[in-house]
Amino acid sequence: MWNKKAKWAPLLLAIVLSLSACSSAGDKTPSNSSETPKDVSQGKPSDKPSNENVTITVLNEGAVSIGVGKMEELLPARKKLILEDAEQRPPVKESDFTRTPGESVHPGIFAYFYQQTIHDKLKSKNISVTTEDWGWGEPLIQKETAGFLAKNIPDIIVGETQMPGFAVQGLLEPFPDDMAAEIRETTAAAAWKPMEIDGKIYGFASQPGVNSLFWNKKLVREAGLDPEQTPKDWDELLANIQKVTEAGKGKFYGGGVYAGPNAGGYLRYGPLLVINKGGFADASGTPTFNSDANVKTVEFLRNLNKNHPAGLMVSQQEGPYFDAFKKQQTAYIIDGPWRAAESTSLGIEYGMAPIPLSAGGEVGNITIGAAFHAVPKDAKHKEAAFEYIRAMYSDEIQQLIADTGVRSPVKKSVAEAPEYKTKHPEMFNHYQAMNGNVQGLPTFQKDSSKVWQTFGDAVAKALMTNGNIKEILDGAQAKAEAIVK
Repeated sequence: MWNKKAKWAPLLLAIVLSLSACSSAGDKTPSNSSETPKDVSQGKPSDKPSNENVTITVLNEGAVSIGVGKMEELLPARKKLILEDAEQRPPVKESDFTRTPGESVHPGIFAYFYQQTIHDKLKSKNISVTTEDWGWGEPLIQKETAGFLAKNIPDIIVGETQMPGFAVQGLLEPFPDDMAAEIRETTAAAAWKPMEIDGKIYGFASQPGVNSLFWNKKLVREAGLDPEQTPKDWDELLANIQKVTEAGKGKFYGGGVYAGPNAGGYLRYGPLLVINKGGFADASGTPTFNSDANVKTVEFLRNLNKNHPAGLMVSQQEGPYFDAFKKQQTAYIIDGPWRAAESTSLGIEYGMAPIPLSAGGEVGNITIGAAFHAVPKDAKHKEAAFEYIRAMYSDEIQQLIADTGVRSPVKKSVAEAPEYKTKHPEMFNHYQAMNGNVQGLPTFQKDSSKVWQTFGDAVAKALMTNGNIKEILDGAQAKAEAIVK
C-alpha cells in the first residue's frame, strides 16, 4: 500500500495540474461549442422510482474523469491503461487496486476509484452512467447554454463560476428538502453554500477548494524571518513580503496574490475583499465595486504589486504568475489547496495557513476549483441524477478523497476524525477554511462578463498607476451600473 509521500511527487504533480486547471474559469480556448449538443438522453422526464435500469448522462469533470462513454466499459479499460502506463512513477501495481479505507491511495488511481465507487453504489439501484465531455471554462458554458435553449441537456451538468447564474435563472432543479437538510448538516459550507439561492440548494461539489496563504520557507528564511511563523494580519504579511523583496535584490520577490483582470484573478484576490468586509456585489447582484472597504483592499493590493517583477501581478494570463512561485522567484502566494501537493512534488519547502485578516476584518473566502454538479430542470431522470449526487458525499467517496491527500473531504465525519487531523494536518486546516463565510463569484443582474471586465480593468489600472483609487473604482461602479440597467 502507498504511505510514503516522497514516492508520490511525480503523480501528485500530474493530478494537481488537472485540478488547478479547474480554477481557470476565464479560459479563452477557441471552440465550436456554441453548436447545439447532440441528444444526450432519451424518453420523457421521470421522477418515479423504477425496478428497470435507468441510464443517466453525466458531464465529465477533469479531476475525476476516466473517459467518455458507458461507465461499465470505461472502468476496465482505464485500469488496463493505468497498469500499462510506463510514465507512472513509481509504476502502478495490481495490488494498488485493492484498498483499505484509511490507508493512503496511489494518486494515479484516484479517478478510477472515484468512478468505480459511484458505479457500484448506483448499480445497486439499477442506475447506469454514461459520461460526456463538454470541456471547461467558456467552451463548457457555451455548450450548456445551447443545451438549455434546446431543452437537450444531460441529467447532471458540472461547472464552476457559471453555476449560480444557472440557478438564479431557474434552469436547475432544487435539491429535495431531505437531501438539502442532510447536506447542510453533514458537509462543509464550501460544498454547497455558493449554490444556495433563496434557501434552496442547487448544486454540490465533492472536493471544492478555498484559498490559503502559502510561502516558500527558504526565501522567507533568507530574508531573516522565521519560516514557521504565520503572518498574524495584513500589516505583518506586507512587512514580511517587503523584507523578502529587499533580501532578493531583484533575484526573488515577496509576491502576494495574482490580480489579473480575469476569473483567475477574481477567484484569488476576492477573498481579500470578503475578509475586509467588501465584495463584488450585493445580494441582488448589483455591483458594489467602490465601497470604502474595497478601496482599502485595493490599496493593499497596490502595495503588494510593488513586490513583484513589473506587470506580473496583473498579467493577462495567470500562468506566468504561478510559474514564478514554482521557480522560487516569489515567496508568498494565495491559491487553492493543490499548491501544497504541487510544491511538494517540486521540492519546495512551503508553509500553509489561513489567509490573515485585515484590521477589523472577518474570516471569509471564495471557492476555487469547485466543480459543482447540478440537475437541470429539463433532465430526463432527475431522481436517478440525485442518487449520483448523494453518492458524491457518501462516506466511501469522502474517505477516498481524504486518503488521496490532494484535496480535503467535505464530510464532517471524515474530515474531523482524529486520524485525518494527524495524517493530513494541512488539508485539515484547509477543511476548516471551507466552513463559515464561504462564497462563490456572484452573477450580476445583466451582462456579467462585461461587468466583470469593468472591475478587473479598474483594479489593474489602480495597481499599475498612481491614480486615485477611489476615483478609479467610482468610474468602474458608474460604468457597471449603466451595464446592468
